[in-house]
Amino acid sequence: MMNKIKDFFKENIKFFIFLIVFMVVINIPLPYYILAPGGVIDIRDRIKIENKNETEGTLNLLYVTEYEANVGMMVMSYILKDWDTEKVEEVQLSNESMEEIAIRNKVMLENSMQNAILVAYNKSGNTVNIKGQENIVIATTSDNGIKVGDKILRANGIDIDNVETLREVIAKTDIGETIVLDVIREDKAEQINVKVTGNDETKAVGVVVLTNYIYDVDPELELSFKASEGGASGGLMIALNIYNSLTSEDITKGRRIAGTGTIDALGNVGAIDGVKYKIIGAHKNKMEIVFVPKDNYEEAVKVKEEYNYDMEIISVDTFDDALNYLNNN
Repeated sequence: MMNKIKDFFKENIKFFIFLIVFMVVINIPLPYYILAPGGVIDIRDRIKIENKNETEGTLNLLYVTEYEANVGMMVMSYILKDWDTEKVEEVQLSNESMEEIAIRNKVMLENSMQNAILVAYNKSGNTVNIKGQENIVIATTSDNGIKVGDKILRANGIDIDNVETLREVIAKTDIGETIVLDVIREDKAEQINVKVTGNDETKAVGVVVLTNYIYDVDPELELSFKASEGGASGGLMIALNIYNSLTSEDITKGRRIAGTGTIDALGNVGAIDGVKYKIIGAHKNKMEIVFVPKDNYEEAVKVKEEYNYDMEIISVDTFDDALNYLNNN
């Protein structure tokens, strides 16, 4: 028996060598992402509120499917019509790692959720108050010792309440001088010295900072998302879901509704990336109504018409635009 196996391998040695080399080559990583049609996330179960209003229809997030590319997947992207490539450097703010991009996406999702909470509670007439804030580094533009995810507490001993406070400290510091930043990094306190660069009109320390407010609400709310889910583009739909959970009238009216768009604290809806893949994903999941930011509307309609999709695509500029449409249609 053993001799037969040995003979088989000897007779097919070239094939096995080719197979091994082929598998190694197609799995070589490349500095690209593969963008592909996404899907929907029904987040009703991600929202926990006492006496939550139950819905007949759904309010879904739209997402893009994204892969870290290798040789094999790059080949597939040339074969499959709806797969596209994007250089990693195109989504990097300076020479970031994949981990730093993931951290930024997580921070952006948290910011999106907090904005959605504020808008939904205000619009539904429920209590919402600021109980704290965090100033989080979401990108660095120079190698200055600061890392994505650092939480800035103080600059030169001055408490940093928000991004504007940090700007004021930078503006009062001469170019070439050092600012001492007190930060929390991975739950540990650290001090980082950063040098002020630029000119008298535009001073900087090589960081992009986001102020993330944390709210105390009544009724109490718990939001839960997976670690793999990130980014700010779910803001509008999170706000609509929270609002619908707080009010007695079901704005879904039994419909399958999806959407995408960032949201700020005033309820303004902002543009997103990857609308093509999101519209394809909405169709695959039989969505009837799809909300898109005003700036993405033209591209969304173009995709709908190209593929002859049967869905209503609604352009929105604000949370109120989406809410008014659902209430009046």
